[in-house]
Amino acid sequence: MDDNELDIEVIPSPHDPVVGAHVGVRIRHKVSGLTAESSSETTQYANRLKAMDMLKMQLMQVSSGN
Repeated sequence: MDDNELDIEVIPSPHDPVVGAHVGVRIRHKVSGLTAESSSETTQYANRLKAMDMLKMQLMQVSSGN
């Protein structure tokens, strides 16, 4: 998956007590329109990895026809 095919957004985490903390991540695959997001981890990096894994799983499901 090419980085040019992705829109990556930083979003507020509902679990973070610091007002304005943005550790959640939303990733949209431009080609397919699929979206995955994560805000349950404590760091933006961990949420990005989790959202990317979720997006890859969705893409595999679509490509296999499930």
